[in-house]
Amino acid sequence: MSDKKQIADALRGLADNESAMDVVEKQVEKYRLDLLRPVYKDRDELIGRVPSFWMVVLSQHSNFANFIRASDFKYVDCIDDVRVEWDEANPGNFSVNIKFHGLEGDFPAQSVTKRFRLVKVKDDMKVSGNDEDRESGDDDDEEEYERLLSDPVDVEWPVAYDSINPDKIQDKRASKKEYRTGMKTLFGWFRWTGLKPGKEFPNGESLAELFANDLYPYCVKYYIEAQRDLADEMSDSDNDDSAEEPLELPSDDDEVQDHSKKRRLE
Repeated sequence: MSDKKQIADALRGLADNESAMDVVEKQVEKYRLDLLRPVYKDRDELIGRVPSFWMVVLSQHSNFANFIRASDFKYVDCIDDVRVEWDEANPGNFSVNIKFHGLEGDFPAQSVTKRFRLVKVKDDMKVSGNDEDRESGDDDDEEEYERLLSDPVDVEWPVAYDSINPDKIQDKRASKKEYRTGMKTLFGWFRWTGLKPGKEFPNGESLAELFANDLYPYCVKYYIEAQRDLADEMSDSDNDDSAEEPLELPSDDDEVQDHSKKRRLE
């Protein structure tokens, strides 16, 4: 057997081994989520007793702010609950449920669930429609990979966003700037499909993964860190206030009496 054939056989064997590892990793992830499901349920109930829990977590998370517009935080503060649920048969598929309380005259209370599914595509594939309507070339030459897709979800936008709400923009060509601005908001993310790069919410897949892989699993850690940071800021503020207090000059009598004493530093 030639060296080239040995190497080719070894590489094919490694590819098969990688596929086997992927299968095992998915089984391990499924088992992990099965164990965590009742734990998450109990945690969700406890979180519901903590006022403004999700407002604190989302407002203080260093990465979440990179996905939305600054004006969205007015409505992020309306988020009372966030829950992620994974499909029991395929943990790669999951849903994100966000519950908002309302703002009178501007934004209605609502609960919105957005579902995501993991699909396999090839480098030269174009995915369209609700399922995988694909056009491919030579299947043997293209590497297969996975990506998230979703369907648009109905969500009621704030009245304050009427000018950038895609559903209320009659002429999208004339109002292209407003349309694009609206699609970059948190509410634009609910319309994200993964099928129209450059024409919908940017990095929609990454925001979905942030909820599923980081924000929801580690929300308690982020809440504790945010509270600690807030306490440190308040402590620093108190120290700054003390430093700005005017210095009291001693009287002549005090100078004579305390001249030999060292000044105590507070």
